[in-house]
Amino acid sequence: MAKKKLILIGGPMGVGKTTLGKYLVDHRLNQAVLLDGDWCWYMHPWIFNDENKKMVMRNSQFLLNSFIANSTIETIVFVWVMHQQAIIDDLLSGLEGDFTTDSFSLVANEAELTKRFSQDIASGKRKPADLPAAIQRLSLYESVDSTKIDVTGRDYPEVAQLILDQVAGTRE
Repeated sequence: MAKKKLILIGGPMGVGKTTLGKYLVDHRLNQAVLLDGDWCWYMHPWIFNDENKKMVMRNSQFLLNSFIANSTIETIVFVWVMHQQAIIDDLLSGLEGDFTTDSFSLVANEAELTKRFSQDIASGKRKPADLPAAIQRLSLYESVDSTKIDVTGRDYPEVAQLILDQVAGTRE
């Protein structure tokens, strides 16, 4: 059996990680699955503390390990706000099996991120009060060991192709 491919896609809130992940799985990859780390955070009220952070990491690792072990899945696309290398390192440290990892960080200029975030606000997906934190996190991705993709002025098919070209290039 061929090695599984784990594609990590990080970036600030609102940059388009989930939409890109869905596009990749629905239109560009075969035998693929999408996991959004935010699904493991979906709770009310949302409580950001050490206990919940550890739980979300364990849950993400459990699901990723299940996908890695599944013989019908070739590629796992995992999207999450991974603005610190420690988050990626912690995530990967709990994974088992035969897989390769490609890590990407989606970034944008402030105007583009604001535009995308505003579309999410208009559709009810985000709150205006969260935009400053998303903008503030943009610079943190510079220190993450990942391929940076500036999505400013780019659509999902173009960004997806950049990712697929990079993943194919690392396999040769």
